Amino acid sequence: MPSLPSPAAWRHAARLSVAAVLCAQITHLIGLQQGFWAVITAIIIMQGSQSGTLGAAMDRLFATIAGGVLGVAVVWIGLMLWMPQAVRLILATVPFAMLALQRPSFRLAPVTAAIVVMISGSGQEALQFALDRLLEISIGSIIGVATAHLVLPGPARATIHDGTAAVLQKLGAAALAHMTRQAEADIAPLDTAVRHQLSEMTAAAKEEAREHAIHLSAVPPAAPLLRTLRRLQEDVTIIARVMAVETADPPDHAALGAVVQAQFHAAADFLREGGTPPDYAALDAVIDTQADASTLQFALLTLRRDLADLADRMCDCLEIG
Repeated sequence: MPSLPSPAAWRHAARLSVAAVLCAQITHLIGLQQGFWAVITAIIIMQGSQSGTLGAAMDRLFATIAGGVLGVAVVWIGLMLWMPQAVRLILATVPFAMLALQRPSFRLAPVTAAIVVMISGSGQEALQFALDRLLEISIGSIIGVATAHLVLPGPARATIHDGTAAVLQKLGAAALAHMTRQAEADIAPLDTAVRHQLSEMTAAAKEEAREHAIHLSAVPPAAPLLRTLRRLQEDVTIIARVMAVETADPPDHAALGAVVQAQFHAAADFLREGGTPPDYAALDAVIDTQADASTLQFALLTLRRDLADLADRMCDCLEIG
């Protein structure tokens, strides 16, 4: 049964809808003939966070300006030299097509340049079309950024906060699965989900850096938290490798796996509720039952160290506790 959309998905849908309607109404009121470009722009640039939307808006504007300038120049040159439209189209699109391979932010520039060349009959028409499109896209960008900032704003820190809790839950489930030697088909989806979540959090951390640069956010950097989460991911992988060579029967490790999973859940609860950092007495007790200097004891000691470090990083980075 498919799961219901998350609150973040509903917020994003609401912001996008508001931005699209506002763009349509504003362009209609001021009499722009192709106001749909403003609506399209707002939809394209709308991201999950404020900084992501701002970055996409700036990319869109720069690409439009660059494409419009080149398109107008090609139309004027083509008229003076009597170039066929096919040649003009090549001249207008090839430079930005090549540049977009190095600078993805310019990938929409050839679109603008091509439209200017194909629709415009004269140099004056080309200039007017380029100016109109720049105005339409500016409206879409401004409305999109304003909506992202004012309507149910979703800062990148929210993605990192929610992602951390999700990663902890999945790492705990994966640790238990490895310690009870569940089938690889049951464990693989957990590993994939953790990698995907960490990738999204890394992207959110980059967006957060931009939020900080433009004074939309003043929270501490999330990089230390992400490093600790990746160490915990490696700790679970080490446990999996240890269990692959362990000779004891799975039931001997079921209780230990439950304790490990409970520690991950306690860390997630601490993230959500704050209060006192998790207690490690239960984990310490089961570590003491392992043979001294055994590989499993070493793996659990490393895990215990990183879980304690995680609590500190959550207090520092996510301002809890």
